[in-house]
Amino acid sequence: MNTTTIKIRHGVMLAILASVFAATGSHASGDKMLQQAAEKEGQLVVYTANQLESEQDLVAQFNKEYPNIKVEIVRAPGGRLATRIETEVAAGKLGADVIDMSDRGLVEGFKQVFADYSPPNADKYPDSLKDIPNVWPKTVWGFVIAYNAASGVEPPTSWADLTKQKYHGKVATVVANSGGSTWTRALFERKVVSDDYWEKLAANKPVLYPSGAPAASGIVRGEALVGGVQSNSVIPMVREGAPIKVVYPKEGIPVTASVAGIVKDSKHPNAARLFMNWALSEKGQSAWVKNGGGFSVMEGAPLPEGADSSTRIWIPDSKEYTTLRNDWLAQWNKIFGVH
Repeated sequence: MNTTTIKIRHGVMLAILASVFAATGSHASGDKMLQQAAEKEGQLVVYTANQLESEQDLVAQFNKEYPNIKVEIVRAPGGRLATRIETEVAAGKLGADVIDMSDRGLVEGFKQVFADYSPPNADKYPDSLKDIPNVWPKTVWGFVIAYNAASGVEPPTSWADLTKQKYHGKVATVVANSGGSTWTRALFERKVVSDDYWEKLAANKPVLYPSGAPAASGIVRGEALVGGVQSNSVIPMVREGAPIKVVYPKEGIPVTASVAGIVKDSKHPNAARLFMNWALSEKGQSAWVKNGGGFSVMEGAPLPEGADSSTRIWIPDSKEYTTLRNDWLAQWNKIFGVH
């Protein structure tokens, strides 16, 4: 069977399912038929820049409801994953059924690979995150402040606190060019906290880390005592009894909404659709927040442990996020001495 035939048959299957759903007029019937078609495929492949442990946990929750669908996770940092996707697309061999990345700027470079897709509850998601067609905020990362509770260090209450002399040499900072979420944090620091925040923080000689998980572990080990880390890195560690606590800073929580969609020529289109529908549903978003320690921008979604109605989240402007990225990251690298 040649590749063209495979693509046509997948397209036909989706078209048939769509027409059957419309004819029945029953959402429940449509869900059941999609599940049956997905289970016949039996698998899907997810390319993600998400932290592996977080994605594995989300898949485990999905498999509690749909145990007959195997989800293979291919994880790589954002830049490396974008390069892989572009290389595979050029060769006509894209292996993903679902792509989930944090950097909207990188996704702009291959947005044509995504199939037409909207989840059943599309109206529950903010219009500000619909600037790239067919992709959705499946997972949302929020940068919070963590501190080593066993060290006796005074807990900070704000991002501005991290520039104070008492934290000199004790602040963990993830390099801004690590990925989309760290770029969001850096943008927030300069746009919201203060326009000279980077210089002030750099003068406090922070300990630099390549990504969020090592930064959280560094705080636990005492290499650094405080710092901004992703909630989905640190909240699970708190649950496991690590000597680390979370602060929701008063200036707000910079959040990065993932850019997740179904690949146009997916080999498992029904399994991909079922997985995305579940992940973006109330069940999926609650699982991500409660089990993964993340945030959600879905209307009515729960907040992570320790957050309350006073906790403010900050979503970057999509245009600024893209247009300022390269120039401001170069400035950040120069200020912090990153080469």
